[in-house]
Amino acid sequence: MNYLIYLAYGSADIRNEAFYSILSYDQVAPKRPDTQILIYTDDAAPFQQVLGHRPDIQYPAVEPEQWQAWRGTVNKVYLLKIGVLEHAAAHYPGNLFFLDTDTIWRQDPAPLFKQIAAGTFYMHQNEGRLISGNTLSRKIYKHLRGHEWPSGGHTMRVTPKTELFNSGVLAFRSDKAYLLREVMTLAEQLYATYNKHMMEQLAWSLRFAVEGSIEDVPDYLWHYWNLKDARPVISQVVAKYGKQPQLLEQLDKLHLPNLHQQELAYRSLPGWQRTLRKMMGQRWKMPQLEV
Repeated sequence: MNYLIYLAYGSADIRNEAFYSILSYDQVAPKRPDTQILIYTDDAAPFQQVLGHRPDIQYPAVEPEQWQAWRGTVNKVYLLKIGVLEHAAAHYPGNLFFLDTDTIWRQDPAPLFKQIAAGTFYMHQNEGRLISGNTLSRKIYKHLRGHEWPSGGHTMRVTPKTELFNSGVLAFRSDKAYLLREVMTLAEQLYATYNKHMMEQLAWSLRFAVEGSIEDVPDYLWHYWNLKDARPVISQVVAKYGKQPQLLEQLDKLHLPNLHQQELAYRSLPGWQRTLRKMMGQRWKMPQLEV
């Protein structure tokens, strides 16, 4: 079996992002008997109101104390996905494809599931080597070089060749689930060494890389991780059109992929150019979006 896995825990804004992602998946992929959607959430009712009671969607039961345990000893919300994937691997064996809620599907992932079955590991996008990445990546490289962390019989190090992958997608075969405890332990060690949010995705990147090359999937979906300011507008659209068939059409009118690329282009400018634009009142801002 193939499983798309969403984690929609906490705020309504996260659930509303998930609605958009799932509706976009429905647009690009036909329903198949070998593919299910797992939604890990603390409130399934809104999903059933918007998406209906669909046989291809399941809502695994999670106790309140389990959500807290999944945050690890460092109490990081970023680590919840490790616990979710452990649960999925134990109860829904097959090809697991976890994706963040702030995603929009561009292509049918059927070819990806075939590669997962063959043993491929996927993450969303290769963000390049730490040593030559953005300001935060270079800062992380400088802080972590020279340190060592044990993980699953291996010694992990940050080297000039270390690549950082975005963890908005995590995909692998469920028989590889033994790696998840190792990722959690490594992430906890990394957070203890340098308490930056990116330690979670670095832990995945380091541990998966030991198993072989990591493939990325930017052509299959948009991941608008840099548009947190869009969440209130997405929620407004869902509130207005949530139970109507034109919800996806109205969400598409926000043109989030275009805004995502515009913000990334601004973010990638040299620091002096961004500073100059700020001084001139020309820094990138989320435009006023109409609902």
